[in-house]
Amino acid sequence: MTDSADFDDLVTIDQIIARARESIDPGPYEWGAAGAGQGVTTTRNSLALNRLALVPRVLQDVSSVDTTSSFVGVPLTFPVMLAPVAALGLYDSGDALAAAEAATRRGTSAFCAMLTASPWEVVASTAPGRHFFQIYPMGDRTWMTEIADRAEQAGFAGICVTVDSPVIGRRDRSIESGFGWAVPAEGTDSLNRHGFDYAYRATFTWPDLAWLCAHTSLPVIVKGVMAAEDALEAVDCGVAAVYVSNHGGRMVDQGLSTIEALAEVVEAVGPGAEVAVDSGFTRGAEVCKALALGARAVGIGRLQCWGLAVGGAGALSRALEILEHEIGSTMANIGCASVSDITPGHVQWSIASPPV
Repeated sequence: MTDSADFDDLVTIDQIIARARESIDPGPYEWGAAGAGQGVTTTRNSLALNRLALVPRVLQDVSSVDTTSSFVGVPLTFPVMLAPVAALGLYDSGDALAAAEAATRRGTSAFCAMLTASPWEVVASTAPGRHFFQIYPMGDRTWMTEIADRAEQAGFAGICVTVDSPVIGRRDRSIESGFGWAVPAEGTDSLNRHGFDYAYRATFTWPDLAWLCAHTSLPVIVKGVMAAEDALEAVDCGVAAVYVSNHGGRMVDQGLSTIEALAEVVEAVGPGAEVAVDSGFTRGAEVCKALALGARAVGIGRLQCWGLAVGGAGALSRALEILEHEIGSTMANIGCASVSDITPGHVQWSIASPPV
C-alpha cells in the first residue's frame, strides 16, 4: 500500500491534476471531466466559486488554527469529504476501497457509491462508523429495505440518497469520445443480483424519502438539493443533512452553481439539518468560502478521481493533505482560528471574476 509520503514531490493541487491528465486514457478522462450538454453548469460551478471573494479580517489571534469539524456526528480532521463517485475503478483498481483508505488515513469520511465494484462491507470496515453509503433509488420499498438494512449492518455512519438524477444527463464530451462506463458485472458486489432497475429513479418522490427516514436508524442525507423549497421539504421528511449538489454539472446543462444556491438552502433549513456541498471544489480557499456560507463540509468528486489516477490511495491521501494545509493557511490569513469562526462576513460577491 502506498503512503502519501511517497508523493511528497507533489506539493500543489494543480500538480496532481496535471499529472492525472497525463496518466488517464482519453476515454476515462473525458467521462470524468464531462458535464451535461455543453458543460455550462460545470463551468459555472468554477466561475461562481471564483467570483465569490474572501474578505480577510485582521489582528485576530491565529497562533493556533483548528481545522476540525464534524458531519452528522462523525468527527472530521478537516471539513472535506470524498463525494460518492460510482466509477472510481476507472482511475484505480482499488475503487471505493482505496478512497475509503485515503479518507481514513486523513481523518475524514468517504461516501461509498452503491455502484462500486468494491464490497460494501469491506469499505465500511476500514473505519466503522466513519464512512457513508450512497444509494440511488433502484427498486421498490422492499428492495430499499434490504439495501438500507445491509448498509446499517455493515457499519456505515449514514445513508446518502442521491435524488438529482431521475435520468442520466446527456454529456456531449462523453458522447463524442465514444466512451461509456458500465455498471459492474454480475458476480461482483454490484446490485445486479438485487435486481436494480434504473426506472425506479424517476418514480422516487417525497413520500418515499420520508418512509426511508422513518425506516432506518441511520441518519439520512439527501443529495442533489438546489432549491430552498426542496431543502425545507427534505427536513420535513426527517433527513439529518441536506447535500447541495448539481452532480458536478453532469445532469442539467445551463444550471445554477452550487455556491450560488448554498446560502439560500442553509437559511431555509436553519437548525433543522446540517448542510454539505460539492461540485467544482478543488482548493482549500474554496472550501473556506463554502464554510462561510454555512456548509458543514465540502465534498470533492473529480479531484478524488484525479488523485486516485496519480497513485491510488497514497496520492489521494496526499491531495487531501494539501487541501488540509490550504484550509489551515487560508483560515489564518482571514483571521479565523477555528472553523466556527468563519462567517458570512468573510465572503463577498465580486464583479471581478478571474478566468477558470
